[in-house]
Amino acid sequence: MSSTLNVVQMEANRRNAQHSTGPRTEAGLKISSLNALRHGLTSRVVVLPSEDLSAYKKFSDEFLASLAPATFPETQCAQTIIDTQWRLNRVRSLEEGMLAHGHGSPAGQLDYGHPEIHAALSQAAVFLEHSQAFVNLSMHEQRVYRILTAATKALDEMQSKRKAAHQAALDEAVALSNSNKMLGLPSEIPTIGFVFTPEEIDTESRRHRRLFEAEVALQCGYDRKKFRQTLSAAQ
Repeated sequence: MSSTLNVVQMEANRRNAQHSTGPRTEAGLKISSLNALRHGLTSRVVVLPSEDLSAYKKFSDEFLASLAPATFPETQCAQTIIDTQWRLNRVRSLEEGMLAHGHGSPAGQLDYGHPEIHAALSQAAVFLEHSQAFVNLSMHEQRVYRILTAATKALDEMQSKRKAAHQAALDEAVALSNSNKMLGLPSEIPTIGFVFTPEEIDTESRRHRRLFEAEVALQCGYDRKKFRQTLSAAQ
């Protein structure tokens, strides 16, 4: 008997499901599409409907310029940092809003005789009443911050590796260029992973020379006569 009832119930559920097509109006569809956003902390959507898209774009553009990515992977990592920082800012705004909400609570309506005492006790009342919400918010903040830290470290490592490789290649190009000049060979430098203009190589060569002279000057105690004698001997 129980088995028969289960079959009947399953068939009824199936028929009901066929009739249930979800929200049909534009407003209903919009609300349904946002159900998974909840408070926006774990959502993949970066800018929520309640947030200013133009403010995010300005924030993103300025942040991206400061991170100065030079390759596609660096740009992707930089965008992760930007979006995660935006979410972290949102967490802090939510916390401030939750605390400010206390001023409208019954505890916030009491007169404590001093504005700072009033603010402190009102916020304490909100925290006591919604302590689990604050705990959840803190957990989300820690999670988002870990993502931000990992992405920042990854970008630093990528940029450091790229810059080191670029500098090593440029140093090699300078050495080859100077050697060619000494031997009277053509000035063309073979491609070694990076492409440098003659101007870049000359500028870097002059920088190498100045650094060498600075080191000699230091060793000579910045004595001009001794400095010139040491340079002459070195040449």
